[in-house]
Amino acid sequence: MMISKTTFVSMITTMCIAIDESRWMCENCKRLTENDKKELMEGCDYQNDLITMLTAITFDRFGVIRDYLYKRDENDEYFFGIPRGNKIEVYLLTSAEDLYEYLAEESEGFRLIAMKARS
Repeated sequence: MMISKTTFVSMITTMCIAIDESRWMCENCKRLTENDKKELMEGCDYQNDLITMLTAITFDRFGVIRDYLYKRDENDEYFFGIPRGNKIEVYLLTSAEDLYEYLAEESEGFRLIAMKARS
């Protein structure tokens, strides 16, 4: 994979904290309108760009990073299935480390090739 496990886990953990704080504010702040809550949960451009970058460099074809960040339950677990032909493979991610391992396994064999354009 093109990113170290330590860096990936640190980035995901930091975003999880920010998203959890936003979720808490949406649930507990009575002064926020529905539009305010929507904007708060969409995150800032920096956060969305970071998710897009991580998705690209980890070859996350199914958007599991974004889903893990936003769809985790109160125990930080995310359960999902991916269709593979006639069957569905089921996964349970319980930490950012599990997410990294899943993405490393899924990206096996994919390589990003950058070539210098010849003039």
